[in-house]
Amino acid sequence: MRLIFLAIVILLSGCGHVAQQPRPQPIAPFSYLSLAGCRHYASNIVDCQLEYGTEFGRQRLGSVQQTGLIIGRNANRYQVASCYAVPRIQKELPNFVCRIYDAQSGADAGSVLIKGGTAVRLARILGDREQIQYRWMPDKWSRLHG
Repeated sequence: MRLIFLAIVILLSGCGHVAQQPRPQPIAPFSYLSLAGCRHYASNIVDCQLEYGTEFGRQRLGSVQQTGLIIGRNANRYQVASCYAVPRIQKELPNFVCRIYDAQSGADAGSVLIKGGTAVRLARILGDREQIQYRWMPDKWSRLHG
């Protein structure tokens, strides 16, 4: 009798284990944005490619470098959860801070600063009318030609 009772207790003890719920997908367009192909470099710099699209077709928006980003051994893809614009030094060029998480585990991975051409392409995806209309023109007074 004790053996049957012990077997039932052991079986029921496994029922109390709650399965980890997967992290919900962010809303569009963030659900289509991810960081992929992350690599570590000297001075604790991590370089990733910002990508837009689904598994059926992705386009690279450009490179993102960040210091202090901790990437796991098997983590080479991060999901972008949200982005917000930060003050611009040059009015025409946007900067964004994007919150990211590990696409496999769902663990929060911090945030990355997106700037330069990558930020311009991201701004167009996010619907920034100023960036959709902006066209880079070389400065005719610049000494740097070539």
